[in-house]
Amino acid sequence: MRPTALLGVLNKQFLGIASDAANAVAKKLTPSASVMSRKPAFIDAFLYKMKKNPELLKNKTIWSRRSTILPEFVDSQVKIYNGKTTIRCKITEGKVGHKFGEFALTRKRKSRDQPNAKVKQLKKKK
Repeated sequence: MRPTALLGVLNKQFLGIASDAANAVAKKLTPSASVMSRKPAFIDAFLYKMKKNPELLKNKTIWSRRSTILPEFVDSQVKIYNGKTTIRCKITEGKVGHKFGEFALTRKRKSRDQPNAKVKQLKKKK
C-alpha cells in the first residue's frame, strides 16, 4: 500500500467512517510498540560495578562521559574528566537519565567584554 493510501485510511479511521477491512490494514501497517522501543542506557563496565555499591563511587574520577547517570548514583559526588581537568559534580535526582559529559563542559565561556579587553591591551602597548 502506498503511503498516500495509508494516510487516507488513517484519516478515515480517525473520522470513524472506515470499514473493518480498512481498520485491519491500518493495524498491520502501523509499527508495534516492541519495534519502537528505546535502546538501553549505556553504562561503562567500571560504573556498572559501582551500581551495586554506590559508596565506592564517592569522589571517584569518571572518564566515561558517555555513560548514563543511574538512580543508584544519587547523592554522591564524582569528578568528571572534561579532557583537561576534572570537574566536581554532585549527582541529584534531576540529573538521572542524562550523560555524565553534560555536566562537565569542555569549552570555556566567552566573556561579553572580550573585544574591549583586546582594545585595552592595544592601548597599553602604545
